[in-house]
Amino acid sequence: MKKLPLLMFYTICIITIPICIAKQSVKINEQSKVPSKPLNFAHELSFPSDILKSTESISVFLPPSFDEASDDHTYPIIFANDEHGQQFFHTLTGVVSHLSKLDRMPESIVVSLNSGGQIPEVHTHGLWGREKLDKYGDVTQYLRHLKQELIPYLQKHYRASSHSTIIGVSGSSLFPLYAFTHDIEMFDNYILLAAHDIIGMGFETDKTMVEHLQAGLASKKVSPTHLYFAVADSDANSEPRYAKNIQSLETALLPLVRNGLKSKVDIVPNERHYDAYIKTLLGAFEMFYPEKIWAPKYRDLIALTGNAMANIDAYYQQLSEVHDITILPKADRWNSVNCLRWVSGQLQNEDRIQEAIEVATRWVKYRPNSAPAKQKLAELKQQLTNKQD
Repeated sequence: MKKLPLLMFYTICIITIPICIAKQSVKINEQSKVPSKPLNFAHELSFPSDILKSTESISVFLPPSFDEASDDHTYPIIFANDEHGQQFFHTLTGVVSHLSKLDRMPESIVVSLNSGGQIPEVHTHGLWGREKLDKYGDVTQYLRHLKQELIPYLQKHYRASSHSTIIGVSGSSLFPLYAFTHDIEMFDNYILLAAHDIIGMGFETDKTMVEHLQAGLASKKVSPTHLYFAVADSDANSEPRYAKNIQSLETALLPLVRNGLKSKVDIVPNERHYDAYIKTLLGAFEMFYPEKIWAPKYRDLIALTGNAMANIDAYYQQLSEVHDITILPKADRWNSVNCLRWVSGQLQNEDRIQEAIEVATRWVKYRPNSAPAKQKLAELKQQLTNKQD
């Protein structure tokens, strides 16, 4: 049998996720006689890996504006690990979509690593009853798979950037913790929830995760990496050893912070184990992308001395440099003045027609198929011609 070309294989293997929604909609339609259709929000890829010699199940969510945006736009990747990433995938994509629409974080690609990655041999030190969790796969090979296969694929086909975040919850935090302690530059941001017990475990019989962290990173420059470690208060207070683990982690992170790590250990109030997930996301994204600088008021930017578009570009250039990712001004936003669409009209009202044309030109560049953008640009050019005549 001849082998299918790789891209054709990917195409054949793409399966829309909400099959259950489609089946449910058919039942609703049969009962109510009202036309209905499923709403697809992501894809599931069966990704063949030469490195792992297996086919990996990957769920992929793209920013809602992906098909409208120009190729100037690239997107950070947020990886959600293992079965917890699978279970909370819809929650995560909802939070990311909402915050990015409000200019509170960059529009991002969300990827659920449904096969769970790989985990090394883990010594529990009595925390989970049995003394050792058996090795599952080869974690070093899985890191190679991400670096050499999956991330390049996402960059080629979905305009992914090199900036990435990994989320681990409870037992699914083992792989992110391994990456953090052994290959910290693999991800730019680490979000860990409910790992209060796991940080007391270790990859060796005589070391905990905290000790691995201290030994491996104490003398290494780790900027601009972020670590957000959250625990529900009900978990943190359930056993003295968990509180001790958390305190040990906070102490161990201090020298790393001096070396450039930005970290926060957060006890989430009024929450339980998994219930703290949404608050954890909100806390982490606010730490990574502070509202104060991530939600600029375009009205203030164009009121500054100088050219309006140049002022906006200067702001986003500085923001991009701080976070080491390319961040572009918002071309359009629903019901908001903080976008190029509104700015072009406001400058027109202020009779700053040439500046309005520059802004509308950029709007068209970022949204090349937008009829309103092209209409506004044509209107402004005609107005300038009439004014010159």
